Amino acid sequence: MTLNDIVKFVFPSRCIMCDEVLPYGNKLSNEYLCDECRKKLEYIRKPTCKKCGAMVGDESDTYCVRCKIDMHDNFISGFGLLRYNDFVKESLHRIKYAKRKEYIYFYGKMIAKMYRERFKKIAPDCFIPVPISKERLRIRNFNQASVLAYTISDELKRYGIDIPVNENIIYRTKNTEVLNKLDNNDRKGELHDAFYVNPSEDIEKVILIDDIYTTGATIDTISGELKEAGIKDIYFTVITVVDNL
Repeated sequence: MTLNDIVKFVFPSRCIMCDEVLPYGNKLSNEYLCDECRKKLEYIRKPTCKKCGAMVGDESDTYCVRCKIDMHDNFISGFGLLRYNDFVKESLHRIKYAKRKEYIYFYGKMIAKMYRERFKKIAPDCFIPVPISKERLRIRNFNQASVLAYTISDELKRYGIDIPVNENIIYRTKNTEVLNKLDNNDRKGELHDAFYVNPSEDIEKVILIDDIYTTGATIDTISGELKEAGIKDIYFTVITVVDNL
């Protein structure tokens, strides 16, 4: 028995959806999910919105309802791993508020596996995790977007794709309220002066990394700041995208 086996026996893995202890000795493919919760994951599949990556009802729908109403201009497009549902919501809640950082590893590995060809085609200079405030960082001890970005980056190396993570370009200067409960004007006001960009002449194309895409306000605001700093092409990827279906 290896040291890693002993650690897993003493500190067994838990399902990222229901948080129940997984049986010892599971294969690697089952390390993060129990059999029941595996059925509850809704992976995003085509057709999808050409802007935010949310699932749409018909191939003829170029954009989802949300993007038709409020088309963000600062980023090119984005894509996510899962549809947002109650099970994913609970999983993300545990990551943020119960400090279950280990859940992120599954999501990062799956994003890299599902979208490795898209990452290769985009060929960004780096991943930029969406920053959180110093206050939230003190409470959580980690930034879930940062952990996700490094996990994706490390996993992509297995496929011969080298995309580094850069956390020195953009910083969060204030702690903002939950944005999905605010209207457009209030969201813009809440995000005003919420970020500071440290320009970099060597970077022209980036992919922002975050856990969830809801209204797109945060991604678009950061993208606008990055464009003003000289970064030309901005994409994003997330664990889950809220859709209108």
